[in-house]
Amino acid sequence: MTHAVKKEVLVCCCTGLILCVLGAGMIPLVNWIIQHKVEQSVVLVEGGATYEIWKDTPIPVYMQFYMFDVKNPDEVLQGKKPFVLQRGPYIYREVRTKYDITHNDNGTVSYRQNRTFHFVRNMSVGEENDHFITPNPVYWSLISSLKWMFPGIHEIVRLVTSYEKESVFMNRSMYDIIWGYEDKMLAAAQNLDPNWFYTDTIGYFMNKNATNDGVYTIFTGEDNIQFLGGIDRYNGSRYLDFWSTSYANMINGTDGTIGPPYRSKDEPSPVFSSDVCRSAAGMYDRDVTSPQGIKLWRYIAPPSYLANATENPDNIGFCTPESNCLNSGMLNISTCQIVDFFHIPVSVSFPHFNLAAQVYKDSVVGLDPVEDEHQTTVDKEPYTGLVLQVAKKIQLNMYIQPIGEFEATKDITPVFVPLFWVNESAVVDDANADLLKSMLFTPLKVVHIIELLLIGLGCLLLIVTIIYGLYHQQTKRKELFSPKKCNINCFQRSQRSADLDGLDKPLFSG
Repeated sequence: MTHAVKKEVLVCCCTGLILCVLGAGMIPLVNWIIQHKVEQSVVLVEGGATYEIWKDTPIPVYMQFYMFDVKNPDEVLQGKKPFVLQRGPYIYREVRTKYDITHNDNGTVSYRQNRTFHFVRNMSVGEENDHFITPNPVYWSLISSLKWMFPGIHEIVRLVTSYEKESVFMNRSMYDIIWGYEDKMLAAAQNLDPNWFYTDTIGYFMNKNATNDGVYTIFTGEDNIQFLGGIDRYNGSRYLDFWSTSYANMINGTDGTIGPPYRSKDEPSPVFSSDVCRSAAGMYDRDVTSPQGIKLWRYIAPPSYLANATENPDNIGFCTPESNCLNSGMLNISTCQIVDFFHIPVSVSFPHFNLAAQVYKDSVVGLDPVEDEHQTTVDKEPYTGLVLQVAKKIQLNMYIQPIGEFEATKDITPVFVPLFWVNESAVVDDANADLLKSMLFTPLKVVHIIELLLIGLGCLLLIVTIIYGLYHQQTKRKELFSPKKCNINCFQRSQRSADLDGLDKPLFSG
């Protein structure tokens, strides 16, 4: 190989090596730059890239109600199993707007969030005035609370429940059941004792439309990005007062809309929900994609979330009282569901008693639990921590049982009767997906492509240079031993060999 060729090969090898090192060296540097850019983008400060998205969520949110119609109420009164028929969805568009936003000096921001619901008829199976037979919440709230009431209230409850003919079950519209109606029993009780009975309206979501669920104070991420979105206080407190242990009353995690970026898959994603008055830690389940092709991590509530206290001792605090723990898959939330001063005897589960103990599934006819369909899921973009898809699914159930002094209930077999289940869902739309792509994902992808191109180009240059060097060396060798040049070369080698042979002979003979 000539000196010029050697120099040429050396230059190409060095160039290829430099490109490879440059490409590989860019990876940690660029990742750090991108991570810093992402952190700057998601921190909740005015003017930040995602601040307006957080403030007034433009992503469409829908509340889908699936109602259960009790088809055999008379048989239930005789001790038979309830037979329920599901009908739905009845869909509402949910609009969320944050207000009273106050940025505090300790790296937190406080706010209220107003939620309004607008019925979407063309997406629903029927009208808001479709009727369903369901347990009467006023009746069961009043008679279930008698054991804690003093005699005067006891007599009022007996009087108003006997006054109203429609008692154990009622036939009401979907709108009434969800958003509330004026109840004759409550109106009569209010007339008798306005100090104890201050309203005549009842509905499971009657305080959720065009109102807020309290004051949230969350970390902005300015001081520590790993605290981004975490709830510091709810209604001014770091603890709830519904449950019997400090662990159960802890407020952990975020409100489910934004969380810290760059979390690993084995880290739980805790969320607080005021609807069920507790926190839950979501665990990574699998990778999914948004409709626009954005890669997401799916989190689900693990079985331990609603496990009984034997399987998960931490759940003892959710037993109300502690001596009366429910079986797996059921959470008694009557402590935080109140009408007047009376607790509504409702519990929550996953839809159709999904993941619940078999005894609950066997107690009602007409349910068909499907794990994927009836599971709560939260899908996060792993780089930013933004929730781009969510399907929060819970089912409300009314506990009915025989109350000795009330004749209508004496033959009832104790059972949790499904009332309805709701899916509060949101999926990022194309406009916001494009915004996120242009702001974060596209630059990230471009940089990674450049990294790969540099590494690939450098490796290719190295390979081509090595092949060229080998080829050039092989060509020179072939030229050296070709027949055309062999006369001279061979003569020179022969002459050299003869000279060497002469050295083996003695200088003098004889």
